[in-house]
Amino acid sequence: MQLFAQNRLKIFTYIQSLLPNRADAEDVFQRVSILLWKKFAEFDSEREFFSWACGVAYYEVRNFIRVAARDRMQFDEQLIESLAERRANLLSSVQEKIELLKDCLSQLKPDDKSLLIKAYQEGVSFESLANERNVTLHSFYNRLSQLRRRLFHCVQLKLSVDGRSA
Repeated sequence: MQLFAQNRLKIFTYIQSLLPNRADAEDVFQRVSILLWKKFAEFDSEREFFSWACGVAYYEVRNFIRVAARDRMQFDEQLIESLAERRANLLSSVQEKIELLKDCLSQLKPDDKSLLIKAYQEGVSFESLANERNVTLHSFYNRLSQLRRRLFHCVQLKLSVDGRSA
């Protein structure tokens, strides 16, 4: 126990130098600690403990890498390229729709635009906005629904005029 306690940090540092991920190094260190305890009877007291412990750690790291490589799902290059392309297209489409939405929003009456901005961008509670406008919460929800539908149809119309799909 005393030998392990004296060399604990050096053993962990050795393991961490072999594994770039700290969490993996910590996992392996736990396993090595148990192995050192179980195999201590095999330790030759004429040898240096740290060297022996590093030998045990080395084989445990190799085992960890072998098992991790087998367990981890690997994507092939073609799939990664396809996913990246689809993601780029999706982001482009979303950005385009955001720009169209901004244009449609600018066409609303100032009061309606202000209402939407307070409700969705500033996060003002719907109840306080309804009270501010002296309407019931139900009526307020209906107004928001009408405005959202109007914006949706405006964006759809702009997309169809440009020959793009929604």
